[in-house]
This record gives sequence, C-alpha cells and structure tokens, in this order.
Amino acid sequence: MKIDLTKDLLQEQIPTNDWLIKDNESTIIRRISDNVLDVEHLNADEEQTMQRLIDFVRYSQDPDLNPEDKPDHLRPAVGLAAPQIGINKNLFFIRIEWDKDDLTKVEEIAAINPKILSRSSQIVALEDGEGCLSVDIDHEGLVPRSYKVIVSYYDYLSKKLVNRTLRGYQAVVFQHEYDHNIGKLYYDHINQENPYFKKDDWLFI
Repeated sequence: MKIDLTKDLLQEQIPTNDWLIKDNESTIIRRISDNVLDVEHLNADEEQTMQRLIDFVRYSQDPDLNPEDKPDHLRPAVGLAAPQIGINKNLFFIRIEWDKDDLTKVEEIAAINPKILSRSSQIVALEDGEGCLSVDIDHEGLVPRSYKVIVSYYDYLSKKLVNRTLRGYQAVVFQHEYDHNIGKLYYDHINQENPYFKKDDWLFI
C-alpha cells in the first residue's frame, strides 16, 4: 500500500516499534480482552486503538515508507490485535495483499468483538510456521489451525455486522489474531515434545 502521510493515516502518530507489547509482559498479552460495549459508537480510546492497529499494519506493508534499512523498521504485519499495543479490548485488524503487483486485490478486516462460531475438524498449518510481532524469539514448529471457521464481527471500516466463512490462509490469520484477544500466542499450539508433529490428513499452506 502506498501511504500519503499527509492524508492517509487515521491518527496523528507515525507507527513505531515502541507501540508493541512483547510476550514477556504477560499481564497484558495473557489477559482476556474485554468486549466493546457499543460497537457502533466507539469511545475515544477504542477509536484510537483501532486506528493505530490499521495504521500500523498498513504502514508496515509499505516498502517505501518502511524500508528494511530504516532505523525503526517494522516487521511487515498481516495482522495486529489490540493487546499487542497495550489495550485489552476485543479488536484486531487484518490486511492481506493477495497480489503484490495488484494492490486492488487486498482484503482488510477491522474486527470489533470478533467471535468464532464454529471450526472444522480439518486441520491446516503454515509450512514455515507462524511468527508474531509480540514474539522476538522465534518458536519453530507447526501450528495446527482449523482449515475452516465461521466467524462474526462488527467491521469498523464498513460499519456492518459481518457473518462469514473463512478458509485456508484467511482462517489461519483470523485465528492467530483472535487468539491474542483470549490471551493465547501461536507457540501455545506447537507440540512441545515434537514441534514438527503432524498427521497425515493435515493440509499445508
């Protein structure tokens, strides 16, 4: 995404790594987040939190504003949840660029009070494992996720209550961010005895 800092940021501050809460700050990262009481009328803190989530992810994906040699380079994020910036509210933002050469093929989910209504028994995992902006020491291993989830959330961008079915990569990312709001991290799902444990019927992305 090409961002014009004069008009495209939703809030006033340029995103920085200083916003991020790490996994050693367990009183925040491991706490279950509170629901937003009025999804259609966020209070000032909730509004700022959602705007920061959106700005951080969008900014982190912009290679011109966030080059790898930048002193405060942000690891490009696909998603970010409110606890990761120190706010225990049930909010997260996802931005998937499906085609790096065609930025019209982008999906954004700005979820308020997301819920997972059901999960498939079919398991999927990312072949290279998962990572997280709140985890500085990589934990190698396979992270089993449900291949299909039926979810609901109020979308901040469209101002609508959404019910939909997600599959594959979309489902993995949604589950990763959802976990943050219930105090879980991706490496909680890795088999501790055999990090690369897998079953024959698992799918891989």
